[in-house]
Amino acid sequence: MSRADHLRRLCADAIRALGYRAWDRESHIVITGGPFRPPGAALGFTAISRAAACAREDAWPELVADIIRQLVESALAAPPHLDRGELRKQLFPRFSAPGRLPEDQLAEDYTYARRVAGMPLLLAVRHSEASAFLADIHLAKAGGAEAAWEAAETNLFGAGLGELSVCTSPSGANVLVCESEHPRQAAWLAYPERLMEVLGLEIGSRGVLFCAPAHRLLGIHVLREHATVEDAKSVLELAGILGEGEVAPLSRELFWWRPGLPLMGVSPRAVIEGMASFDTMDG
Repeated sequence: MSRADHLRRLCADAIRALGYRAWDRESHIVITGGPFRPPGAALGFTAISRAAACAREDAWPELVADIIRQLVESALAAPPHLDRGELRKQLFPRFSAPGRLPEDQLAEDYTYARRVAGMPLLLAVRHSEASAFLADIHLAKAGGAEAAWEAAETNLFGAGLGELSVCTSPSGANVLVCESEHPRQAAWLAYPERLMEVLGLEIGSRGVLFCAPAHRLLGIHVLREHATVEDAKSVLELAGILGEGEVAPLSRELFWWRPGLPLMGVSPRAVIEGMASFDTMDG
């Protein structure tokens, strides 16, 4: 714990040395100031702690300062610095977590954004360990909105899914979890038909429940004929467990989809208190 506290302090000091404000949240550091507008950018410790574990502790200050500088520079790297080919190779769809971008900023700077189950889906560029949303002013560099979306979706599908595992909630429901270190994982939620095709899953009349507790996580629970409201409670319970401590959280809601219908966000309260029959959810 002492070494972890030391490493966090070094990270915060390195951020402040670059002229930004650092707020230690224990599981991550929030960066504000300059272009990092509220609620700020979240800095996780995965890459830093991995590098620190391979170095002497007296070498940490220089090591951490170098990594922090690279991460901040990557986060601030504007897409125009990339040529069209490189920009299109790095594009991918990414959700904006609820409240992450104010509605007025979305309406002004990201007019191309799509709404999926109430959440804004945008285009992002991955650079090193950071990613940044593509604004309207950068669309021409990518060949226009339509071409940019096409490139992002091609990259998403081409990269495939992350590591697949089956998790069981404390109450017994099995959920297929797709996990990746890349924040594109949850974006598959916007393409449920393609996702089911990749997984080879057949979906019945009751559809599928999804959870996306973090950008790098996506949970899938196929509802069978004997499904009950307890299944929804179990998926919701597991979503809370999976999302605990995630540096880039996305949503604690459940999402429901059935072939031929759009993806819908289902609030926990609606699932637990108001959903007596999955057969009537599309109404």
